[in-house]
Amino acid sequence: MHVSRKALSKVGAGTIAAIIIVAIIAAGVGYFAGSRSVAPVTTTITSATTVTQTQTVTKTVQATTTVTGTPTSTTTTTSSTTTSTTTTTTTTTTTTSVKPLHPGAFHTTVIYLIQNDASTRVLTIKKGVADLGVVPPDQLNALAGTTIDGYKIIKQSMGLSFDIAFIVFNCLKKPFNNVLVRKALAYAVPYQMIWRTVYANTVVSLVGVIPKGMLGWTDYKVINYTYNIAKAKELLRKAGINPSKYTITIYYNQGNTARAKIATLLSQSWGQLGFKVMVQSLSWPQLLERTEKPQFDVYIIGWAPDYNDPDDYAGPLVGGGTKFDSVKVYTVQSPADVSKYLSSAKVIDTPKYYVVVGPEGTGASVSVSGKPIIVVQYKLAAKQIPPENCSAFNTIDPAFYRNTTLDALIQAGRYEVNQTVREAIYQAVERISNLEVPMIWLAQNKIVRDYWNWVKGRYYNPILAERWDLVWEEKPPVTPSIGIGNYKNDRNTLVITTIGWPQSFDPAKSYETFGWEIFHEIGDTLVTYWKSDTSHVVPDAAVAWAYSKDGTEWFFVIRGGMKAYDPWHNKVYDVNATDVLFTIWRIARLGLDPSWMITTFIDVNASTVYTEKEFNQYLAQHPLYATYNGKTIEVKSLSDLLKFFGYNGKTAGVVMLKLYKPYSAILNILADPFTMIIPAKYLFDNVNQLKGKYLEAMNAAKWGKNPSAWAKYIGTGNKEPTHLYLHTHPIGTGPYYVASFKQDSYIILKYNPYYWDKQLWQELYGFSG
Repeated sequence: MHVSRKALSKVGAGTIAAIIIVAIIAAGVGYFAGSRSVAPVTTTITSATTVTQTQTVTKTVQATTTVTGTPTSTTTTTSSTTTSTTTTTTTTTTTTSVKPLHPGAFHTTVIYLIQNDASTRVLTIKKGVADLGVVPPDQLNALAGTTIDGYKIIKQSMGLSFDIAFIVFNCLKKPFNNVLVRKALAYAVPYQMIWRTVYANTVVSLVGVIPKGMLGWTDYKVINYTYNIAKAKELLRKAGINPSKYTITIYYNQGNTARAKIATLLSQSWGQLGFKVMVQSLSWPQLLERTEKPQFDVYIIGWAPDYNDPDDYAGPLVGGGTKFDSVKVYTVQSPADVSKYLSSAKVIDTPKYYVVVGPEGTGASVSVSGKPIIVVQYKLAAKQIPPENCSAFNTIDPAFYRNTTLDALIQAGRYEVNQTVREAIYQAVERISNLEVPMIWLAQNKIVRDYWNWVKGRYYNPILAERWDLVWEEKPPVTPSIGIGNYKNDRNTLVITTIGWPQSFDPAKSYETFGWEIFHEIGDTLVTYWKSDTSHVVPDAAVAWAYSKDGTEWFFVIRGGMKAYDPWHNKVYDVNATDVLFTIWRIARLGLDPSWMITTFIDVNASTVYTEKEFNQYLAQHPLYATYNGKTIEVKSLSDLLKFFGYNGKTAGVVMLKLYKPYSAILNILADPFTMIIPAKYLFDNVNQLKGKYLEAMNAAKWGKNPSAWAKYIGTGNKEPTHLYLHTHPIGTGPYYVASFKQDSYIILKYNPYYWDKQLWQELYGFSG
């Protein structure tokens, strides 16, 4: 559901600790295979589908639809993409009939019911109106033992997740700019009571920014903050402040009863210190907007990983936005050697290394022994952006906390290739985040999931939500009305009761889990994960990829035949390599919340596109390397690359993404749903300021060979026209599309009749699309 990512909206650090969730297929279907072994019976089906327009306006999509975009043949070359055509075609699908694994069980409709009252959500699930939902941990017992005609709600525990909960201070504001005050407040948190009564023991303690089980976690020489009012008062005396002169307002998001209870407990305990404490709930979008700038005191939030790497915690959560001209890492044996690299030094003791950080120069002196030394040397950039001018979760951490030593460590860890050294660097980050306490590290979630057992198959992915087209149900014993139109919760309708609202339907803006879940359902990214396997990415919009020897150029061969469905105007857009680059470039250009994951690593203006012919010519002169399924080859032709990935279908050009430096987690970032592909022509067709300028813009950018030219047409920030349009008019190539929504009430997804992998539905459910 929407365990929050980028800012967790749900229970505590997320809903995982209290989720009612559906399961996914257990069968190992070759979803991304270039071909499948089946016993074919060919039939022809002419499709028609009903689309419910925004705000309950209904429109029927006939079998005749408008196809808009660049003509695509078996091999689409972007150099020939200089004109755009609009044609009318009949949607006729040829399918291969096989014996399905789960006949008739396909979810043609997915409905999110927004119910911010926890008791209402519990009742909705108990009655079978919803198949799954978000339930606070302390209300799990209200579901226990519930049965309907032999079916029951079951509970499953699956160990630790990487979802965390924390309390954010505004470190630019008095008194939170004083570390002694922050420590005092950390000692005035009733941790055990919160873990027991709010989270129902579905969490464990969290010592710093990096969760247990991830590279860099350590409890070596950390402070174990416990509830100690006397210690808190002592620290306030040392800080020299009078608490009665300060009013603290604690924010939390509406509908999150766990955070509401935590806020109440904090108000009581911090009140004992002499502070005046107020509690205020905000809608999820309001909370994100209010805390994007340093216009708050304290708020409660959580984090779920964008990708499985400590940089995804250290960078966005404690990265202060310091600019460096250079950051270099050296390993030395003698303390005397430190003076060769640094003019001054700060030492962080880690389990196996001393990590010494300081500015470039000579003469620094350190007194350590018994362990090897890692030296992190930095040179500050002349121009720095003041913290108050930065944006939370984008150009600075949510606490607006800046620490040059910590920022240098984060930069060093990001690009370090030696994993032993990298681990020690992140352990240093962990220790500083614990000692400086820019946030109170509240809890790390266990994975505890409750669900009706008519929902079958099940998997957990710490990065991505479940794909609802891969989830099926036995025929439920009841089909109650949902309360929206004529919809009922039958076998082909998945109903989820949840809280909050997506930050935006524009992937370039949304940096939280509800939005990312929607994007995962309606879009395709270059690569993705298959079900619960996060050990490696698999093809999605890209059918194959390769990289340069130095790791700074990544080439992606784009899947041919992909189409994006626009339900608002009943049009279909072809997707090619130019659209992929435009999508990535636009994320960087807008500079909104998730853009740091692109701008930090990818030079979008130095990236480009190739036709298949051009790519073959490039490979003849510049051999590349490809790694997949544990094997690596040298690539000298496109055919060799496609064969290596087992793909023999259509292609639609090649995208080259230029990295500033090699970054091992770049594929993991490109699997994140905020990178789902948006066809450029869709925006130029519908955004008033861009209408009629598609060919002009594409020609100016040479169809992706000169992407910087798009800056004339695409602006920056929250008021940018394409963002304002996508904010309420999403489009996608994925298994579903957004058919209807009413803000703070519901979102309805319908299956996408133009999805490129409908054959999967035939194999699973006998559904032809």
